[in-house]
Amino acid sequence: MRTLIVDDEPAARRRLALMLADLDVEVVGEAADGVEALRMVAERRPDLVLLDVAMPEVDGFDVVRHLPKPRPLIVFQTAYDEHALEAFDHEALDYVVKPVTLDRLGRAVERARRRLAEAERRDPSPQALREVAARLPAPAKPRLLVRSGRGHRLLPLAEIARFSARDGLVYAHGVDGRHLADYTLGELEERTAGRFVRVSRSALVNLEHVEGIVSNGDGSATLTLSAGAAVRVSRRRSAEVRQALEG
Repeated sequence: MRTLIVDDEPAARRRLALMLADLDVEVVGEAADGVEALRMVAERRPDLVLLDVAMPEVDGFDVVRHLPKPRPLIVFQTAYDEHALEAFDHEALDYVVKPVTLDRLGRAVERARRRLAEAERRDPSPQALREVAARLPAPAKPRLLVRSGRGHRLLPLAEIARFSARDGLVYAHGVDGRHLADYTLGELEERTAGRFVRVSRSALVNLEHVEGIVSNGDGSATLTLSAGAAVRVSRRRSAEVRQALEG
């Protein structure tokens, strides 16, 4: 079973590698952050990823969201107790609580082996992810993972003038062009609260890039952005947007 270790702590990666060797598991690589993890998954196609939940900028949940298909099996690593993670016991994926013990890791590895033998590739339960995410501190994320060519890159939020939604896809409009973002506008609105404001059902705007606002005479308005783009503000959102700009 080909396994990738993902953890931002070098000591934790070394410890996992030693335990996996004891369990006769092949380690195909070690990644120190989420971006490196995505690159290594695409290049090395592991069967299993031991994935740390709490990492700066691109955490374990972001990695899962951006994994290519077919996805490898995921065993989460977390410092949070068993109670908060009970939902994972009934899902296709497993978790181990730090500090990871050889016995617990062995059970997780055996579970992954059984899943592989059954030729199942199931995604983590959205409900389970939400339950764990709700118990984790929300780290400040000044950058966002977006698609770039065949891979991904971290784009500073300060360089994104707006997000737009069209035909079911969401795009980040940066200083160097448009990039596909694997998030809904609702998710981005929550992630960027205080910096971006929702101006319509299909647009989210960076307040720092707004240069002017003009009333359209029908309750709606038009924003002028630093990149020269004009973005319509819906009548429903107009008062909220003006209040955000004044604040």
